[in-house]
Amino acid sequence: MLLTAIYNILKKKEASNAELYIKSNVLPVTREITVEQAILLAKNHGFRVLEAS
Repeated sequence: MLLTAIYNILKKKEASNAELYIKSNVLPVTREITVEQAILLAKNHGFRVLEAS
């Protein structure tokens, strides 16, 4: 993001607007996934998922 801002300032002579970069990283507050999606996500990140007993 910093490099993009520097490029726009130097090459395109556009002013930098930090607000645009900050808002792009904000995740929605009301995110939901199903149990199956959560299990798949955990497995894709290297976790071993155990069955509930």
